[in-house]
Amino acid sequence: MKARLVFLIAFAVFSSYSHGANGPGRKTDIVTLYNGDRVTGELKTMYAGIVDISTHSMGTIKIEWQEIAKIESIHHYEIRMTEGKRYYGTIDKSPRPGEIKLSDVYGEHEISNLEVAEIRQVARSFKDRIDVYLAMGYSYTNASSLGQTTLNTEISYEDEKTRNSLTGRLTSTDSEVDITRSSKVDLARTVWTNRQDTFRQVTGTYETNDELGLDARYSVGGGLGRHFLDTQRSNWIGSVGAQVLTEKALFDGERQESVEGVFSTSFSTWKYTTPELHFKVDFTLYPSITESGRYRGDGDVNLRWEIIEDLYFDITAWGTYDNKAADDSRFDYGLSTGVGWTY
Repeated sequence: MKARLVFLIAFAVFSSYSHGANGPGRKTDIVTLYNGDRVTGELKTMYAGIVDISTHSMGTIKIEWQEIAKIESIHHYEIRMTEGKRYYGTIDKSPRPGEIKLSDVYGEHEISNLEVAEIRQVARSFKDRIDVYLAMGYSYTNASSLGQTTLNTEISYEDEKTRNSLTGRLTSTDSEVDITRSSKVDLARTVWTNRQDTFRQVTGTYETNDELGLDARYSVGGGLGRHFLDTQRSNWIGSVGAQVLTEKALFDGERQESVEGVFSTSFSTWKYTTPELHFKVDFTLYPSITESGRYRGDGDVNLRWEIIEDLYFDITAWGTYDNKAADDSRFDYGLSTGVGWTY
């Protein structure tokens, strides 16, 4: 009986030790700062100049990238360079401060910290690869009995070679006289090319706008894009392509098909120290190829300001123009404020 009891106690102690040393949640990454401090945990990401490290005793801590001298990790990472190149591998301890020693299938690479735009632990599950942002707002004016509901969303899924995104906007204005609505949903699939700063893109759009007399617009297209600026603080891209579209007028139901060019640009800048701020501007011009003299354009401006963790104050402004709209009005715009949530 005593022998069995000793055996059970020894087995329990050994099992606890083994679980603590090798089980799930093992945090063995080592981050060394320039002042000599060392943090042991699990390096999750470096984005916008901020490093997230998960620890057992202190939870997730954030450290500015410029304060880090060395990194050593057993996990697999994607490292995106400022010129657009991407590496996939493990980070070994570098003999020199301010450098990353990356090991991948092609060997070892010594990378300067100043050349790194982003570090992301390669996610193994679907939920770790997906990002969701949702913002909602509502306003009502008693004097005019005018109410407005807005919904903005952005969902993206990224793996080693592609980025797939869905962005949507819905604005509904209710008054005593009428109800007007406008909506837009964009789908995009981005594929990284062998050239470091370029990508291929396939897009699809669905759009409605009562103000412009548009019952529905469907478009499918593609093109090439390029990163003009890609740093720890900001990003600027541009793309050129073409798309085919089908439009249905709101009043007479007339259908029209055409082909148009697509010239798009997007600029983002952010600050991930508390409180987090994110500012983004998008603009696209659509000159018609098959319909002489017609051109369209649309743009969006978005500002997110973090109130508490994962909860944001959201301001979104948008505008759309069509010089040959079915209605007399050629320009429609909107401004919304609301609360956003990210996952």
